[in-house]
Amino acid sequence: MPDPISAPDKKALSSEDKRMHVQLALLALAVMINIVGFSVIIPLVPEYVQRGLHLTRLEAAHDGRIGEYGGWLTAAYALMQFLFAPLWGSLSDRIGRKPILIGSLLGDALFYTLFGLSTDSLTGQFAARILAGIFSSASLAVAQAYAADITPPHLRAMGLGYLGAAFGVGFIFGPALGGLLGQLGLAWPLYFSAALALINAVYIWRYLPEPLRPAETAEPKKSGLAAQVHLMIQAVRGPLGFLYLLTFAVTFAFGNLEGTFTAYLKQHFHFANETAVAGGVFAYIGVLIVIIQGFLIRPLVKKYGEAHLIVVGIGLMALGFLFFPLAPFLSLLLIGPMVPIALGSGLNSPSLRALVSRKATAQGAALGLSASFDSLARAAGPATASYLYLHVGQTAPYWCAGLVMSVCFVFALTRRREMSEGII
Repeated sequence: MPDPISAPDKKALSSEDKRMHVQLALLALAVMINIVGFSVIIPLVPEYVQRGLHLTRLEAAHDGRIGEYGGWLTAAYALMQFLFAPLWGSLSDRIGRKPILIGSLLGDALFYTLFGLSTDSLTGQFAARILAGIFSSASLAVAQAYAADITPPHLRAMGLGYLGAAFGVGFIFGPALGGLLGQLGLAWPLYFSAALALINAVYIWRYLPEPLRPAETAEPKKSGLAAQVHLMIQAVRGPLGFLYLLTFAVTFAFGNLEGTFTAYLKQHFHFANETAVAGGVFAYIGVLIVIIQGFLIRPLVKKYGEAHLIVVGIGLMALGFLFFPLAPFLSLLLIGPMVPIALGSGLNSPSLRALVSRKATAQGAALGLSASFDSLARAAGPATASYLYLHVGQTAPYWCAGLVMSVCFVFALTRRREMSEGII
């Protein structure tokens, strides 16, 4: 047990605690602005593909390429994040978090603008998304490393939960704004995203200080797909491997929802204004995530620990996805399966990243690698879901997600004690 803390020490700790919360609030605001800029286009992806293929709305309603190319447009962005997130994270370990964050946002601004100028060309859309994925891969991974730098181990889930809550807030406003701005023209949400990225870059440069970081051992990094796969194989075999695999699986399951839900609204529930409804549903999910990660994650971690929350979160997602295809109406879907899916996701994200950061020696590299597993799942999830949706059935992506989460629940349950003890 630690020695009693004297009165001056308590004041010092109080001052440090206040500084930490101020920095987390500033960082969370930056993440929220970034996510708003990213998520405004999510409900509009089918519209972009339709424009790029030069199809009428009637033709698009019966053209399977809309779902297929939409999934690949999402996957291309995420694949670039998968390749480059660890490189950005490692570079931030060397030269600092702040320069990487600013550079990432400037790249976002440039390539959102390029996308806005390319809405009539599917090739241009893919080029813009690939380039945007390269630069945006730095944002969340480095933001997570920043939060890990300024939080002590026992508060790390809380700090990462702030970022998750900011992600949720951004997800509330982003899709809704996308639906509104899309009525003015498909390029408007993209120009809006570019403007937000520029504002965010100036804001970080002006107000967010570079964090003090412990000395970390830099490892030589190689670039390219083969090198990245080699790093991930090594990571899976290492002490953090189980957490990386769970990170992949949780995001893969949610990616099945992201990749097909707009089409599901149109073809299963027969909504004519599916993009606006999808924006509202994603905003609803964001509200639930904010409640968990902004207000509940700290007391829950304090009482139960991250390992128990991971088991519960995965179990909730499994239940939600398995009951998802059984909902006959959207209203029942929202008050039923969507709730455990969102709550489970809200519990998993900060808890998994907190355990990764607490066990890592180089937090930027470790969280960057975690972001790569996350990004690979964001590519694999929508791509798999698009194939299943077109070739197996409209509900197949959700059965797939439910099965994956059920398997993960069993494994997480058997490893709960090892996760709690940090012996993975």
